[in-house]
Amino acid sequence: IRINPRKWACARHAITGLVAVGIVAGSAVPATGQERDARRLEDAMPAEYAVQVREIARQAGEAGVPPGLIARKAFEGVAKGYPPERVITALDAYAGRLREARDLLGPDRRPASLAAAAEALRRGVPRDAIRSMGDRERGARDLAVPLIVLSDLTEAGVPTENALEMVNSAMDRGTRGDQMLGLSAAVRRRMQQGSDWQTAVDAVRRRAGSQSRQRDRQSQPSRRPDSATPVPPGSDPPQRHRDGG
Repeated sequence: IRINPRKWACARHAITGLVAVGIVAGSAVPATGQERDARRLEDAMPAEYAVQVREIARQAGEAGVPPGLIARKAFEGVAKGYPPERVITALDAYAGRLREARDLLGPDRRPASLAAAAEALRRGVPRDAIRSMGDRERGARDLAVPLIVLSDLTEAGVPTENALEMVNSAMDRGTRGDQMLGLSAAVRRRMQQGSDWQTAVDAVRRRAGSQSRQRDRQSQPSRRPDSATPVPPGSDPPQRHRDGG
């Protein structure tokens, strides 16, 4: 198949704009959105490749994977300037990881969680670790950030068991997403400065625990001791007066 380089370059610029104005990885895509994505694909790449993308998305949808994730990944590849045949190869592998991610996390997961689990698989996180997180956090809770942090720590060299323990502890404390990302960044920064993974993890966990206890203390209402309870006006005990002589 011959591709007109000029037409392909124009398509890349058009798709880049589409991505910039509102294609956010991990959000749900309604049927009308999927139809729009299909038309955009036809405008963005040769028809032969657009057909392959739609077929990959259809098969993913039948397996319980949101087809919008496939379309957005295709847009991402086009926006980065990859040739269409490379985009198709990457999409095929991505769809396989998404199906596996759904099997590991269970049904009814948010698209962002599935995308993060698929990326975790690509980055080498063991399947058992992803499955254990899905088993531990049942329901539709968003696991995107915890999975990203688990991937970061594993890729940095922290043993998966220890990385998973750190992530689970952070979730148990109710750590916000940005704070959780900060934990993994702090561990990686210490390791880059020469600390081994154990020293880095211990130091970051101690600091996180200390900050958590400090927040707990600050959130508790202050109490006055009973002896310092204020006395209503007019209820003061009568004062004894000394004799003048």
